[in-house]
Amino acid sequence: MKEERILIVEDDVNIAENIEEILELLGYVNIDIANSANQAIKIVKKYRPDMIFMDIKLKGDKDGIELGEILKQMVDVPLVFVTSYSDPTIIERAKRINPAGFIVKPFNTNDIHAIVEIVLYNKRINPVSDQASVKSKDESPYLVTDAVYIKADNAYEKVPYVDIYYVEANGNMVTIFTRHRNYTIRKSMKDMEEKLPSNLFLRVQKSFIVQLGQIENFNTKEITLESGAVVQVGRQYYNSFLAKLNTITES
Repeated sequence: MKEERILIVEDDVNIAENIEEILELLGYVNIDIANSANQAIKIVKKYRPDMIFMDIKLKGDKDGIELGEILKQMVDVPLVFVTSYSDPTIIERAKRINPAGFIVKPFNTNDIHAIVEIVLYNKRINPVSDQASVKSKDESPYLVTDAVYIKADNAYEKVPYVDIYYVEANGNMVTIFTRHRNYTIRKSMKDMEEKLPSNLFLRVQKSFIVQLGQIENFNTKEITLESGAVVQVGRQYYNSFLAKLNTITES
């Protein structure tokens, strides 16, 4: 009996069960199946699997590559794409998140056996702790790590990250809403995403970035901040947003 936990993210029940049966024949007993992005995020939060099989062509707002990016932000886990597509554009997109491998449909027991043994062997001999992964990802190149300096009038004003509520885009300008005042400057949202630390701030819609610590409550459509402001959540951003938060649900 092999103790490693494996997650299968696949919306085709027959394919998911086929992979599960093969894994069970190989001695793996801790197997989870998710048929949607939300399910996959919940399972990763709860169980932190040792390996993930990910279908590239998932139904829903995000395909398997986009979901893979979200899951790899949550936990350092080897991810194997399952696909029947050999489109070079898809392969190039998938390569950007450094997958552990690809399985092409239709596959057989030997295909699954080979990839599982190689991936989990490499994981065992090259362990990367979650702590080390998070530290390296969030390490700041700046000397002051708890604040940003915003130019207002003729001087740079120090604004602690905890005092920033959210950022809103308006054309080629952005407004930074903070505890003491608001700053309107000529910047793109991409620039703001790069300037604000990703462990504290997240883009939740095309025109909004929020400070995660400011969130009072939220649903699939909007976020209410402690300041009382209400920010809309973009449909394509919701899963990434949910993955960044520690949540407790009934299921």
